[in-house]
Amino acid sequence: MTPLKIMLVNPPTERQLFGTGGLFLPIGLGYIASVLMREGHNVEVVDLTIHPKGMEDFKLMVKAAKPDMVGFTAVTPTVNMAIQYAAMAKEAGCGLTVIGGPHVTALPDEALLKGIDVVVRGEGELTMTDIAANPGGYEGIKGISYMKDGKVVHNPDREFIEDLDSLPFPARQLFPDMRLYKGQPVLGNRTPVGNISTSRGCPYGCRFCFKALFGRRFRARKAEGIVEEWAHMVKDFGVKEITISDDAFTTDAKRVHEVCDLLIKKKLTIPWTCSNGIRVNTATVDVLKHMKEAGCYRVAFGIENGDQEVLQAIGKKITLKQVDDAVKNARSVGIKTTGFFMLGGPWDDMRSMQKTIDFAVKVQPDYAQFSIATPYPGSELYDIARTEGELLVSEWGRYDIYETEVYFVMPGRFTREEVLAMHKKAYRSFYLNPTTVMRKLTTFDTYRYLGRSIGGLRKFLLPQWPFGSD
Repeated sequence: MTPLKIMLVNPPTERQLFGTGGLFLPIGLGYIASVLMREGHNVEVVDLTIHPKGMEDFKLMVKAAKPDMVGFTAVTPTVNMAIQYAAMAKEAGCGLTVIGGPHVTALPDEALLKGIDVVVRGEGELTMTDIAANPGGYEGIKGISYMKDGKVVHNPDREFIEDLDSLPFPARQLFPDMRLYKGQPVLGNRTPVGNISTSRGCPYGCRFCFKALFGRRFRARKAEGIVEEWAHMVKDFGVKEITISDDAFTTDAKRVHEVCDLLIKKKLTIPWTCSNGIRVNTATVDVLKHMKEAGCYRVAFGIENGDQEVLQAIGKKITLKQVDDAVKNARSVGIKTTGFFMLGGPWDDMRSMQKTIDFAVKVQPDYAQFSIATPYPGSELYDIARTEGELLVSEWGRYDIYETEVYFVMPGRFTREEVLAMHKKAYRSFYLNPTTVMRKLTTFDTYRYLGRSIGGLRKFLLPQWPFGSD
């Protein structure tokens, strides 16, 4: 095998979005980089969310570097930019452009018809090593799509990686300074903040989620490897806080206890969070208490709706009582909570959206995030919005759950204006509620992160609050 010179790129967004760009190191790209390096390839990482470059400047960079392959990762809001920057790489003389990520896994034809050479579907580590080992010889490579004789070819899917511990740690040394990744500054965190993936696959069937990237079968790393990587981030990169980016970290309580035991034993109990959320039905006092002892100070819960019938309809498989218990359990052990709520889904109407707002106020997580249902390609929600509703937004660059955007309406259930009104009302009702206000005024972190909180209000909350502009 001839070693290749490979450039891996995290593209910018088309516009400044709250939820994308510079928050956390793109860990998937880090894994691909480390696996390619293990195979002997020369790898460079370019994160354009941290060090932005215009297309012409990027073209000059590629021309100077002369990579054999340029690979892009892309989520829905960044996919168009990835495709445009790939075209610049082509113009600069790069012979092979590759793209992977959830969006192109769901819609591979779209990227190929716009000039990308190869689409990587699903997990990318082993697929990228196969491409690099035989650039141009695609017939036997699982998990890719490409053009042949003017037609799109989809090779068979690649099996999911069984032994996640066989992967080397993400190549964080190739990325910009860790201090440039800001984590969740609105909520307050200690920089530099690092992120870690301890498992893949979510066994639950929420209809708004796309599962094809990592699958529905829960695959977990062993506690020893997790804690070794944890120590690596702390000692080699000076990380002062860590977020676990898993979709289902607490699925296996025994493993959680093993991780916490090792963190305590090795004196690695720096502050950490579960930013993507944990299941409320797994948030027992026993598990949460041990997490708190090991340094965890904030968890998020995917609550989504305050109507039990709607929770059933979206496949969440939780009860409102479990939500209430989970928030109380966390509060009892001293862990702060964030509640994720969704408004304007195809299963919603004005009544259920009001029930969601009322439930958020009643349950009182420390923070509440109200997103407008976003139909990402590949999800059942996307199919429902297209076939039963009316899609209002076709530009992928506008698809971000943190934005005040109504992507579709369900005729006879709600209008765009009604969803926007309920979204604004949700933030008013929760954050101006006397109980919420008093909790914030009596919480040290409110003053510790006052500057960040004000910045968050300006950037995210003000449009939904009564003193923002319509």
